[in-house]
Amino acid sequence: MNDPFIISSIILSLTFLFLLIFNNFYKKKALKILFFSLSIIYLTVIFFFDYKFIYELLKVFITYIWYPNYLLFVLNVILSIIILIYTLFKEKNYLIKIINYCIFSLNTACYIIFQRLNINLDSYVSLYSDNSITILRISSFSIVIWLVLVIIFKLLKRGKNEK
Repeated sequence: MNDPFIISSIILSLTFLFLLIFNNFYKKKALKILFFSLSIIYLTVIFFFDYKFIYELLKVFITYIWYPNYLLFVLNVILSIIILIYTLFKEKNYLIKIINYCIFSLNTACYIIFQRLNINLDSYVSLYSDNSITILRISSFSIVIWLVLVIIFKLLKRGKNEK
């Protein structure tokens, strides 16, 4: 802990924290722009220079999408139910509502079909047979596509509101 870079990084992080808290009370736009710029710079540094992170992240995404497991499959179904509940009570955008309804319907159908196939979850061969892996992949792809669409719509909405 004698490294001056570590100590200065801690001091810099605490300074940023106090400035962000201070900004909540006074709402200065220049400070928001400064921290937005710093955030973009940090993200750029991480995404372009931390090769180990990028490799591990891509490996996880590919594994999640192409070789999903039963736990992730059930979590996708649970997530789609939570999305439906949120949509029923909070969502205002008509297009996002339709997308959320489709995700719920698709994942529920996949879950029912998967359960009707009587797949032995303890058997690797049974779990990753053609029928079961197809259903698992459909569920995984649907959640990824849903996430991408929601991010796009939120960015478009934010862009429209700022004009």
